[in-house]
Amino acid sequence: MIFKEKTMKKIIFTTTFLFIITIINAQQNELLTAFEASYTNEKNLEYAKAAYDLESIYLKYMSNYEINLRLGWLKNSSGDLKESENYYTKAMELKPLAIEAIYGKILPLIGQEKYNSVIKLSEKALTIEPNDTKAEYFIGLANYHKKNYLKSEKYLEKAINKYPFDLDINLMLGWTKFALGKKNEAKSLFQVAQRNSPNNSRVKTAIDLINK
Repeated sequence: MIFKEKTMKKIIFTTTFLFIITIINAQQNELLTAFEASYTNEKNLEYAKAAYDLESIYLKYMSNYEINLRLGWLKNSSGDLKESENYYTKAMELKPLAIEAIYGKILPLIGQEKYNSVIKLSEKALTIEPNDTKAEYFIGLANYHKKNYLKSEKYLEKAINKYPFDLDINLMLGWTKFALGKKNEAKSLFQVAQRNSPNNSRVKTAIDLINK
């Protein structure tokens, strides 16, 4: 009798385990299929379709970090900035120390000109990863748009010391220097940016202005 009970318990345990494995595999396959379709549509610049591939299964996987992160990116790419912000917020809630989610959320915030929030999130990133260049750049960018040019200069100088040939940092610091009346320094920075990307339209705008 005891032997039969042990055998029965073993059978139940094995059956339950196999059932759970089957469910996990089915979920993995469903997620993988959705992600693959989403990447294909994104490659074709069909951002709405790429988002829908994931949104169609979202209710089942709303606690999945990766699906929230990717939807944040796709919504930002399609110009749906508020939805992008919401998905990135959910991703941050799921993984509070994930810097990629923080920087993801900063993109739609910039698009909505929420510069105080950009600074706050960038400062949060610095508590996780001190001296991180992206955080310094975003603080510099946000302060530039808030016309806090000296503070912008301070953070962008930190960033450029680590990445002297970075296109975005050179341009942003160049504009900050220009706003501070430091035209020669701005010109030097724009010229570095030009060497990085000679045919870039943003660089051309800066060079044309500085040469007037």
